Amino acid sequence: MESLGIRQESLLYKYVRITAVVSLYWAVSISMVFVNKYLLGGSSGHDKDAPLFVTWFQCFVTAVACILLSQASKVFPNLITFPEVGHLEKSKARQVLPLTFMFVGMITLNNLCLKYVGVAFYYVGRSLTTIFNVIFTYIMLGQKTSSPAIVCCAVIIGGFFLGVDQENEAG
Repeated sequence: MESLGIRQESLLYKYVRITAVVSLYWAVSISMVFVNKYLLGGSSGHDKDAPLFVTWFQCFVTAVACILLSQASKVFPNLITFPEVGHLEKSKARQVLPLTFMFVGMITLNNLCLKYVGVAFYYVGRSLTTIFNVIFTYIMLGQKTSSPAIVCCAVIIGGFFLGVDQENEAG
């Protein structure tokens, strides 16, 4: 019986941890979109033509943060765990390079999109990622999607067209 109590406690701990991580991701992601929209201008009156600089600066700060966290994990190993930064193997770098270009491209295009459209429509457009995941999962992996998931995709597509209509109304 005691082992069951410990197991339930650890399961509860896992659920709480997962919920906290997802909530933190949502908060950071949404905050980053609004900060980028503010930096890139548009309706705020601070129209700056700097989406590429913003992308570069975000990547630079990320690299510096990774280096600092790597060093901090050596000084405080009980508090911080982070992989060692600095040693780069050419074979691994070649494998990761296409993903790196895709990531930088994604951030750049996100920033360009935010420069020219509203945050609400940006999120509507971003929701189309789900549709492309379903399509690419079928094409590349050969996995079929359930009927309820297809219905959800239809709702997302309907929301996209409604968002396009509203974006046109807003000018």
